[in-house]
Amino acid sequence: MSKQKNIRTNIGIALAAAGMLALTACGGTDIVLLPSKPAGSPTPVASTLTVDFSAGIDGWSTGVADYTDGTEPTEVAASWKDLPAPLTGKGYYLISHNNSDDVLTYAKRQVGGFVPCAKYALTFEMRFATDAAAGCFGVGGSRGDSVYLVAAASADEPKTLKQADGNYRLNLERGNQAESGRQGKVLGTQGVDGLDCNGGKWASATRKSSEAIELQADKDGKFWIVLGTDSAFESTNALYLQGATINVKPI
Repeated sequence: MSKQKNIRTNIGIALAAAGMLALTACGGTDIVLLPSKPAGSPTPVASTLTVDFSAGIDGWSTGVADYTDGTEPTEVAASWKDLPAPLTGKGYYLISHNNSDDVLTYAKRQVGGFVPCAKYALTFEMRFATDAAAGCFGVGGSRGDSVYLVAAASADEPKTLKQADGNYRLNLERGNQAESGRQGKVLGTQGVDGLDCNGGKWASATRKSSEAIELQADKDGKFWIVLGTDSAFESTNALYLQGATINVKPI
């Protein structure tokens, strides 16, 4: 019989020079770990992480990456807020203006309850709300077809760091835009068929990838997960993360 393990953490609000945002939020638990055997088993077992942003964003923080000094994204903000009509409930609102032809906007959180130093393979399914239509035109690419939903995972904390070439990048091998990497996978584009190219009409959608991310949990049985967007659309993009399902299998 599965045992639910809830995680709660409160965080403050801060905006760092590298474009990182940490957010505090009202609301309850948003992650539930459902192991197939009792937590604490010395043998790694398959489990499912369920993220539900309608319940809150406690423990999550956000950031941006893929820019240089002078091309930092603007209009960067994140909050827990009501979904726009006709949708109901709440979501994790992320917004940024792309000034570098490439901006990663992400949310991250550490999760635990796994076997210390065990190896796992993770696959992601993400739920989100958008008013971006598929098949439209845009600056540098359309919002619907040039903004990619991405997921990443690592035992080390994901951070935006300045590289030797002057670019601020996430410290993971996550790929870039339409290209996946060892620690990050592209789940698809955000555009939804049937929406207006001018925006304003919102819909929920799901994107997923069967390509697994392999990692080793840290000495405390923890690792970090990342959810977000990588944009080639050279203007403002906003969406609501609604949740995710992450299948975790021992390898």
